[in-house]
Amino acid sequence: MQIGVFTAGDLAPNEIADLAVAAEQAGFDVFAVGEHHNPPYNSSSPTTLLAHIAARTTRLRLSTATTLITTNDPARIAAEYATLDLLAPDRTDLVLGRGNTAKVFGWFGKEIEYGLPLTIEHYETLRTLWPSRPYVWHACTRSPEIADLAAEHDDGLFVFAGQTGHVARYREQAANPRLGVLATEDTLDDALRLHPDRLLIHVRSLDHLRQITSATTRTSTPIATADPSTHRP
Repeated sequence: MQIGVFTAGDLAPNEIADLAVAAEQAGFDVFAVGEHHNPPYNSSSPTTLLAHIAARTTRLRLSTATTLITTNDPARIAAEYATLDLLAPDRTDLVLGRGNTAKVFGWFGKEIEYGLPLTIEHYETLRTLWPSRPYVWHACTRSPEIADLAAEHDDGLFVFAGQTGHVARYREQAANPRLGVLATEDTLDDALRLHPDRLLIHVRSLDHLRQITSATTRTSTPIATADPSTHRP
């Protein structure tokens, strides 16, 4: 199991980068940042953030949590993340999600009511434009169609620890199921019971990261220290 941390993006960009560096130093496998376009978030350009983090780290796997597949042009996603993958080879992957804020959809000329068909349409375009893309996960909170999409294309599924209704459906269909779980300290036990392939714990600050590192060291939840080259994507 890969263990990492994620931020929602409600820190200044330099603080997000410092958090990632500290996560690598603490021995975590993965750092992920969400894409948000509304206050109080400062992560509207995750590829820029992750490229900066890649230059300041050496082994940390860099991911999103999530990339908005609905409001972004899939050609632009392919261009930006392919560039990131070239800058940090074998260290990047992305979690695709549709978003849940009607106002943000409107800013990009989309309507939230069409979120699900946009997800499927844009994903198919992304696959066509970027067949050599790194590993892809699909964020699934409420739509069984997303679990089906991930299973059909042998991609991973990402869920919140408290929203796991479609995990069994995905695992039953997928040839090579890989489950990721986003958790808080309060939902960590629930997340572990799902036996995820990747576990990401929400961190709010450097001090909070230190607390999580200390807590996981004292419990049975290990901080991975193995050579990351031996990990699956």
